[in-house]
Amino acid sequence: MKVTFNKIPQGESEYAVVNAYGRTTAIDTAIGLLENGEQIIMGYKDGESIPCPISKIYYIETVDDKCFAYTKDDCIELRSRLYEVEKALDFRFFRCSKSMLCNIRKIKSVKAETNARMRAVLLNGEVILITRSYVKEMKKRLGL
Repeated sequence: MKVTFNKIPQGESEYAVVNAYGRTTAIDTAIGLLENGEQIIMGYKDGESIPCPISKIYYIETVDDKCFAYTKDDCIELRSRLYEVEKALDFRFFRCSKSMLCNIRKIKSVKAETNARMRAVLLNGEVILITRSYVKEMKKRLGL
């Protein structure tokens, strides 16, 4: 997609125009970012509330009925069920197993594994498995 930036004189109202064939989830997300700023998810660590921009999240995992969001160098607890978090997130996240959501923009590489599964290496070096039920969706999202 081609993007154009035009600088306007100070004092004029800023605005954005989107020219597209139709409204997609990517366009809806871009419009939401322009109107409201980046989406934040509230997490908790050591009794403190921590706002976390979803663009910083690498993956979200359920462990022992608790939901955790992992960033480059931190882990915060989310006080929601995984399916509730999934509904609130945008197109950047996809389900890669029954207990995990992954940020597609944080994937460095993918490799086929046995039993029709795939292994993804994230930008922070962590390795996650995409179970066979979700491989098709991941391939579609990555354009494979």
